[in-house]
Amino acid sequence: MINEVLKNIAYLYYPKNICPWTQKEQYLETVEYKRLETVINLFDSDDNLKIRNSIKEEFDEDSVLKDFQDFSRLNWQDRCYTFFLNVVENGELCSITLYLSILVPYYVIDTIIHKEQMMISKARIEELEKENLDPRRMKDLVLEVEDILEKKLLYSKFPKSLLNNKFEDISFQDSYLGEFKMFNAFFNNQVIYQDENDN
Repeated sequence: MINEVLKNIAYLYYPKNICPWTQKEQYLETVEYKRLETVINLFDSDDNLKIRNSIKEEFDEDSVLKDFQDFSRLNWQDRCYTFFLNVVENGELCSITLYLSILVPYYVIDTIIHKEQMMISKARIEELEKENLDPRRMKDLVLEVEDILEKKLLYSKFPKSLLNNKFEDISFQDSYLGEFKMFNAFFNNQVIYQDENDN
């Protein structure tokens, strides 16, 4: 049921059977694309920067979550607000990325352990871990974020089972027809790998 509802909402913003690569001019003239562009521009306005700031303020009272950074890219036509937090756990750099759709009241949280990263030296990671006095693990932090999103901001978790479902007849930007996923329709063009063990 929710799959059909979300598909019908997606069809409001993405034209059916028109490829943004091979039929770009036709794509940009569709009612669906113009509707999507209007919504994105509305949420990318200075007035709506206040909304992002107020969302971030919900995390400010927490000693760790207050470090969430706003990485929203609405000027790239993302369909979501994006917040990012680095966490050091078990000597490894990890991250929590929060996606809040502007098209539907849903969120996705993606967690990554950056096994082979070169941004931060091993010595700096060890320092950061020693400095962190908060005993919570990444899973605990994710539960805190979910609690804030669902109880204070009234978002719902996007159904995990639908994230990678593909649309055969719609697409956007750099994806071809048949490659566009539910996550892409409501959030952005990132690839999300989630299994039963993910949040």
